[in-house]
Amino acid sequence: MNALTRRTWLKSSLMALGAATLLAGERRLSAAPAGPARRLVLVLVQGGWDTTYAIDPKPGLAGVDAPTGTVQDIGGLDVLTDPSRPAVATFFNDWASQCAIVRGVSVASIAHPDCQRRILTGVAADGAPDVAAIAAAVHAPELPAPYLILGRTAFSGPYGAMSARTGSANQIVTLLDPKVTFPAVGAPLLPLTPSAAEEALIRQHVQVRAERELAAAGGDARVQDFLDSLDRGDLLRELGQVSKLELTRTFDTQVTLAVEALTRGLCHAVQLESGDWDTHSNNAGQGKKHQDLFAGLSTLMQSLAAAKLLDDTVVVVASEMGRTPRLNEAQGKDHWPVTSAMILGAGVAGGKVVGATTDAFDAAPVDLQTGAPDPDGRPITYADLAAGLLQHVGVDPTDYILTGEPLRAFSA
Repeated sequence: MNALTRRTWLKSSLMALGAATLLAGERRLSAAPAGPARRLVLVLVQGGWDTTYAIDPKPGLAGVDAPTGTVQDIGGLDVLTDPSRPAVATFFNDWASQCAIVRGVSVASIAHPDCQRRILTGVAADGAPDVAAIAAAVHAPELPAPYLILGRTAFSGPYGAMSARTGSANQIVTLLDPKVTFPAVGAPLLPLTPSAAEEALIRQHVQVRAERELAAAGGDARVQDFLDSLDRGDLLRELGQVSKLELTRTFDTQVTLAVEALTRGLCHAVQLESGDWDTHSNNAGQGKKHQDLFAGLSTLMQSLAAAKLLDDTVVVVASEMGRTPRLNEAQGKDHWPVTSAMILGAGVAGGKVVGATTDAFDAAPVDLQTGAPDPDGRPITYADLAAGLLQHVGVDPTDYILTGEPLRAFSA
């Protein structure tokens, strides 16, 4: 299948997904020019963060059980700080000038899978790629691993061959390094390294079989993806970077690997994940989670700056949902269909708050062009945010998201 035909197939598939969403009654996305091509680092705060701990403070409200702290204006951003989580103040003191906060994003669900898919892809239907997968596929399909996934939750959609996951057992290393094997329990580790001649014969056989299947299927995109993935595996081996892609759920280690992969030109987009934020009991634990997250985000931004990548890299920090305003009987907070996000880096209007939540913690109506509260406007939706992110990193969102309106207010 040639590139044009394959691109047409992918686009038609994604349009079908968008059409399914339109049937649910959402408004159609209007065309919008894309910005310059930019790298994308996507940080998912998995489980649902309580935004009152930092980026959407609600002190002194009768209907909100808010944490202790002081609301500070740091570089134009009103955030909650507290001595128990000093990393929050440190982060904003250093990076508020390059950070926009987007508040009151409606995800219209309280189910983790649905909310994760919506906040990352901008589409309610299954099968859509997330914004990082799209950016990588559009801007850098020739790289060894255009979309590097270091966390657990990401959506490659039709771009699976362009995505590299570390996996639960470091499968990417195992697949790419012929010296690494998983023997049966109790069996000796056998040296299964083929000679150069054997490798050439194996590769030739696989190539011929795949091309034969491709011709017989009349251009099956999945077979073409397989052929593309063979070339990516070869390039990764030649670069000698396989050993660096180690399994980790530690956010700090993910940060190190992400910056190294971007610096070495292995990928265009990367997904990281801070997990276990689903605090149905002991919501006070969100304080420690915020401390650790913002310490890691400081390291991420400092590392990107040191590598001279910030001029063309955008960092998005988002959680699939928020937490309820009030504590439950277990002193936890349950799922809430409104969340907030942070956007940092290239082209971002730093020191700006976009959107709002009401005193009841609902998504407030806003002017989508300015981001300011507006009773004649409407709440920001997950489709608006995703479309705005695509546009900001140089992708026309109308090819992928057919609903909403691109949120432009966080762009400088």
